[in-house]
Amino acid sequence: MIITGIRAENFLKYRTLDLGDLPRDGVITVAGANESGKSSIGEAICFALFGRTFSLNPDELQKLIRWGESACSIDLCFISGDDDHYRISRMLDRDGNHGVLLSRVGEEDAPVARGIREVDDAVYDLLGYGYDEFIESFYLAQRETIAPHPHSQAVKSLAGLTPLEYVAYEHEQEIEQEREAIGRLRGEIDELEAELKALALDPRVLGELESEQHALQANENLLQEKRESLGEGFVAYREMLPKRYAARKARRRARVLRFLSLLLAVFAALAWGALARMPEHAVSQSLLQWLEGNLPQWQGQYQAGLLYLVAGFGLLFILLWVRVVVKQTRLAGYEETGDGFADQFESARISALAPADGDVDQEGGSDESLGEVASRIRSEEIPFSELEPRVEQLIEQTERRGEALRQQLIRLRMAIEKEQERCRQAEQLQEIGRDLLQNIAGHEGRITLRERALELLNGALRELSQRFNRELGDSVRKTLPVFTDNNYEHLQIDDDLSVRVFSGQKRDFMDLDEVSSGTQRQIMLAIRLALSQALIQRTESGDQFVFLDEPFAFFDQERTRNALHSLPKLDPRISQIWIVAQDFPQGEAFDLSLSCSNRQQELLHPSS
Repeated sequence: MIITGIRAENFLKYRTLDLGDLPRDGVITVAGANESGKSSIGEAICFALFGRTFSLNPDELQKLIRWGESACSIDLCFISGDDDHYRISRMLDRDGNHGVLLSRVGEEDAPVARGIREVDDAVYDLLGYGYDEFIESFYLAQRETIAPHPHSQAVKSLAGLTPLEYVAYEHEQEIEQEREAIGRLRGEIDELEAELKALALDPRVLGELESEQHALQANENLLQEKRESLGEGFVAYREMLPKRYAARKARRRARVLRFLSLLLAVFAALAWGALARMPEHAVSQSLLQWLEGNLPQWQGQYQAGLLYLVAGFGLLFILLWVRVVVKQTRLAGYEETGDGFADQFESARISALAPADGDVDQEGGSDESLGEVASRIRSEEIPFSELEPRVEQLIEQTERRGEALRQQLIRLRMAIEKEQERCRQAEQLQEIGRDLLQNIAGHEGRITLRERALELLNGALRELSQRFNRELGDSVRKTLPVFTDNNYEHLQIDDDLSVRVFSGQKRDFMDLDEVSSGTQRQIMLAIRLALSQALIQRTESGDQFVFLDEPFAFFDQERTRNALHSLPKLDPRISQIWIVAQDFPQGEAFDLSLSCSNRQQELLHPSS
């Protein structure tokens, strides 16, 4: 990622910060006294990219707004690893409203992402790193604490060890939990075996009794369904009878009226034809005289009136024909209702009279009185006054039959209750035992799997650590002598990624707390640049900028000059280097030099 332009309004001390047309390669210096706004540039870059800064907690972002103003805004243009030119725009006000937009330069009307979470995800996809990795590599904040332990954690993250260590820890915890679970399950199995010994069971007896019980229960349920169906069907049949009678009466009436309307339509048509086609005919003259004598108000309009009558009677014929069809359809439905009730009656009769196992039919005479009812219902020969007692009789028979089946079921349950309960208990115990054994097997399988995974993870951790240590040592070896005036050249990073430095005077490696704070900062600067190289290598993000705020605070003039000359040659992928300092050695030339002042409220590109 290379920054091409920064524009901010009312951000920290600046009313206006406008740095456009930034050089994509080389060193950009920011010089000025304390509290002159040098670090504000780095915080502007950090806030634009990630919506937060190193110096403020996420709930303190309103402090970024310039004193006395209600809102601040910032636009950051950059080139990502895909060589596209992007613009990220953020706005923040004192009410806590925070807006952000990511778009390609020149395509602001079609943003790539909008909103804090969406833009954060898009920036991570573009850059290959997030805020935490950024502040531990490419961004060296002025007030950052120089301490080994936090940086060791950063190294672990960049080396890819942190996820593996977390997974290994989780696996160890899960193995312990699986072993504890196995111990509990084995105790439960011992208790089950003791209970099973107290039972002496023959499972075949229970199977036979349950089979008989299921058969009786099925017969009883079927009889119950048919009795309920008979009752519901009888209610529907009873409600249907008057409707069927009324429908037949209405159909007969409609048929008569339909025939009369047809006759009248034909008569009116013949009369109109006679008057229209044969007005001189004797019949036509007689019809005309009759009309004039009986309908004087129609004088001169007989033909039109007759034509209206033809149309009216024709329409009436059609309407009556439709009514006949409708009534016929309803009658068909009523007949289906009657046939369905007849089927229900016959099915219930057969079920009520079918003897169960071991029973003798005692109601043959009753069957003779009910045998022809279904056929008489279909042929509509049975009056309702006779049908109703027959239905009640059949319902009583089904109830008696159902009661007999229920009594048999009760006797069967009473006979097998004790044995059934014992068998149920044994089956439950056996089922629980099988489940416990399966659970133990599952726990043991998971333990084996996790132990194998731990072996692989530990091997991967060692390999990654050693490889990263070598790569990091090679990178640091190029810059550490320059930053430390050749006093220190080699770093040792142990398996736990703790950092130690080799002292030529002591001829041994020392912990960081054994060297001065200035030397610690010089060493950490070398490590920081090495971490930046590692992050570029891991993300394959192309050319990258670094922002170093007061990196030479403990350097003398000569060491500062050497560092300034070496930094551009450190890695061709680190092509844009921002350096913040109070001043720089005389006679040094940079690709862009910015100067900050305590009284300055605006910072513009020198060419502006």
